[in-house]
Amino acid sequence: MPDTLPFYRRLAGWRIAGWSAAAALLALSAIAMQFTNEVDWTGSDFVFAAVLLLVTGLAAEGGLRLARSWPQLIGFAFFTFTAFFTIWVNLAVGIIGSEDEAINTGFLVLLLLGIVASAVGLFKPRPMSAITGVLSVSQLAMGLAAMRAMPGHQAEWGVLLMFATLWLGASLAFRRDAAQVG
Repeated sequence: MPDTLPFYRRLAGWRIAGWSAAAALLALSAIAMQFTNEVDWTGSDFVFAAVLLLVTGLAAEGGLRLARSWPQLIGFAFFTFTAFFTIWVNLAVGIIGSEDEAINTGFLVLLLLGIVASAVGLFKPRPMSAITGVLSVSQLAMGLAAMRAMPGHQAEWGVLLMFATLWLGASLAFRRDAAQVG
């Protein structure tokens, strides 16, 4: 295929695989419930997971349509995956402590602010690089805030570093794209 085709057309197979993986995640939970008591989802859990996977898939599709280069596509992929993972982990078990800890709301607020700022910046590479860079640093800042707000509680630095690294990956990809564009 010529390089002039849009990314979303050139990556049709990956798009099908992504939507299939989302459906498989829902099916896997339903199947696991048949074999173990460790997985105990309610109908509302399945609805929430389906909505979250749908929104993530649509965000990925949007990134494919907006991307004009491979670094920008990689940046959108990092952004979308990290946003999904932030919500999933935070609501399932909590990034710091349990999902009921108030500090975990901060991660969702930061993500929402990042999404709004991205839209205001029209998803352009330079603003996206700055926004994801701030999100990267904010992961570690939230760990420090948790240490102050929750005396005697250990912050999960490995998890925070993983999220910071994912956001940093997005930032570097967008920065590279911005440098190529000029």
